[in-house]
Amino acid sequence: MKIPKFLPDNGTIGLIAPSFGANIEPYKTRLIHAIRRFEAMGYTIKTFGDIFGYYQGASEDKHIRAKHFIDAYMDEDVDVIWSIGGGELMVEILPFIDFDSLKKYPPKLFIGYSDNTNLTITLLTHLDMLTIYGHHFPAFGMETLDQSLIDGLNIIKGKNITQHASTFHEPRLLPEKPPLASYTLTEPTKWVNLNQSNTRIEGRLIGGVIDILILHLGTPYDLVGDFIEKYKDDGIVWYLESFDMDVFALKRALWQMKQAGWFKYTKGFLFGRHMKELSFLDLDEYNVYKDILGDIPLIMHMDIGHINPMMTLVNGALVRVVNNEKESYLIQHWG
Repeated sequence: MKIPKFLPDNGTIGLIAPSFGANIEPYKTRLIHAIRRFEAMGYTIKTFGDIFGYYQGASEDKHIRAKHFIDAYMDEDVDVIWSIGGGELMVEILPFIDFDSLKKYPPKLFIGYSDNTNLTITLLTHLDMLTIYGHHFPAFGMETLDQSLIDGLNIIKGKNITQHASTFHEPRLLPEKPPLASYTLTEPTKWVNLNQSNTRIEGRLIGGVIDILILHLGTPYDLVGDFIEKYKDDGIVWYLESFDMDVFALKRALWQMKQAGWFKYTKGFLFGRHMKELSFLDLDEYNVYKDILGDIPLIMHMDIGHINPMMTLVNGALVRVVNNEKESYLIQHWG
């Protein structure tokens, strides 16, 4: 596993908008404020493309967005590449990225989540390098930073820290608030073990948002099978969350991933809080997981994904996750 350089003190951050641009609130104001905050901390910000732009459902034309990512990756001055947001159409840049040509350059850390799964998973599996499923850059523009953001920045700087379950999380439907306001933490957090009262999961971490992962199945960009074969002796730990899926779509997607062989050698599953309520009459996420995944160790309702706060996860790292009545935590190791 190749380990990219993490963000050094006074390093250079390359900002890109491979999906949406920060052209609406609260993202625009937060991005401006985040840039100012990092510059005040001594970092250099280098932008690639129109990070505030809008064009046909994304920040810019797909060819241009792909080029900006490649330019940032090849730029010797850039220490890490950080996405400014998610979106809907990042998948369309993949045909314009020559992953083999990127192997000629030192591995470079890429940070993003949601639609950015398109790069966190392909860079992991095509280049055999760590990537980070974590907060978009504008999240650091909020006036008060949640502990999850502080932890996330420490991980991006290369620190092996323990991330604990949050005490409270945001509701699915948020009230209106000023752009720089922090999270609205009103709902009690409880990680739930599906098959065991005391769950401990260890292995090699891989995952992302399911909505994007299933788009890769059957395409040239799907090298997940190669990845899990290479690291089968470590055991595979999948973390997953969904954005647009109802309970039927979730079940179909997990069935598809299982039939494609993605869940071979899996030691356990980590499921985040899904954006949609997942139940219909007698069908819910509990019996979906039981039916498709069986009795494998599984923790659900974790601090993963779109419902904040979210943990920062390092794709390709070795992970240990513990959840019982006394403690709920996740720690990652690389090197």
